[in-house]
Amino acid sequence: MAGESIDFPILYYDLRAINTVFTVETGNLKKILPHPNFKPIELWPGTAMLAIAAFEYLDTSIGPYNEIGIAIPIKFPPGFVFPIFSALPMMFKNSFSVYVHHLLVTTEIAYQGGVHFYNYPKFLSEIIFQDQNDNLDVTLKEKGDLILKIRAKKLDLKKSARSESHTYSIKDNVVMHSIIEGWAPRFGMMMMGNMAELELGNHPISKELSALSLSKTARSGTYAEGMMMKLYDPDKRWDVETLDIIPE
Repeated sequence: MAGESIDFPILYYDLRAINTVFTVETGNLKKILPHPNFKPIELWPGTAMLAIAAFEYLDTSIGPYNEIGIAIPIKFPPGFVFPIFSALPMMFKNSFSVYVHHLLVTTEIAYQGGVHFYNYPKFLSEIIFQDQNDNLDVTLKEKGDLILKIRAKKLDLKKSARSESHTYSIKDNVVMHSIIEGWAPRFGMMMMGNMAELELGNHPISKELSALSLSKTARSGTYAEGMMMKLYDPDKRWDVETLDIIPE
């Protein structure tokens, strides 16, 4: 990454985050997973999840920027995944294991760092946060072309919470794992209800999401303000075919 340096872990001192979880038929979801060894976690038999999360990074060690992640909760390395009993502990513990399918950011350093160090599937985009009374609108565009718009409920921030995310990216048959640790002093969660609505445009990503036949609303999700996070450098790599760990 010419002319730039990044220290690890990347530190996020102040951010706002909203995470929305849509349900989707497992068969449809498997069509966009990059390899059969990525096993989707199901809420119940035949129904898996797709998460769309938006982050407003107000202060970080690489400067302020916005980000939207489209991710799929998975089991990797693959193993038996029992519907419901695999998904519920993940939600209650606020600990997620996800394949990062798309990651869209608004600054060059966030883009270059994510691609160079993490193999994240990033590209530059326009992400706008707009407060609408009790709702938060987040609009994602590329060169003015609407990809998606989320209207999500700003949940009551009644507690604090810690979080942990295990992210998996893949490039050239190499799976890379990284950990993100978070703490939110103001945090809200919805386990079942109408958390958010999704509007799609005509962008290729919009069409990809439309083809999945997602649930009309996000059934669950979280909202946090004043959150802090640490994104650690990748700590483990596998060959996706053999599942052998690749030494550093």
